[in-house]
Amino acid sequence: MKKFTSIITLMLIAAMAFTFTSCEDEYIADNLSGGTFYGKTWQGTIRQYYHDRWGLTGNHYRTVMQFNSDGFTSGTGYEVDYDLDDPYGSYYYSEFDWNVYDGVITLRYADTYYEPVYIYDYTLSSNYFEGYFDDGTASDISFRLHAINSFDWDPYWYDYDYYYDYYAKPLTRGAGNSKMKSGAKGAFAK
Repeated sequence: MKKFTSIITLMLIAAMAFTFTSCEDEYIADNLSGGTFYGKTWQGTIRQYYHDRWGLTGNHYRTVMQFNSDGFTSGTGYEVDYDLDDPYGSYYYSEFDWNVYDGVITLRYADTYYEPVYIYDYTLSSNYFEGYFDDGTASDISFRLHAINSFDWDPYWYDYDYYYDYYAKPLTRGAGNSKMKSGAKGAFAK
């Protein structure tokens, strides 16, 4: 009987650990997306990212990301990296799918020739998002973003001359492929 009780106890502990991990992932996803279908928008900088990906130097680049929820721990979103001096003439825009599993946030961008990005070792609150991500390069890339109330996405969404359509297998949408957009202009078009 003691052996049976021990086995039951171990099974309950394992089940509770899975439940707590799931709840933690839902909490992270809720903070990331604002818990709404319309999403939450974050703005700030990603150190070393602009230099590693596009060869751009200087401190006058910004990133804006919006995370929209379409489930408990997943969703879609979009990102724009832009030059502060020329935000509509020099930028990179891409849509992405995201999910949270075991506390790690995974992003899959429309331009699929880049590996998935894994966000880890981060601090996330309702107003602040800071940490590191792994984009497949050898260096840890740090980011620092803060929540903003709104952002005008229209110039990036409707500038079709500079968009390329990619078909990607998303992490979170049904079994088929989804059509996502990605594009670049100016210094980011290299």
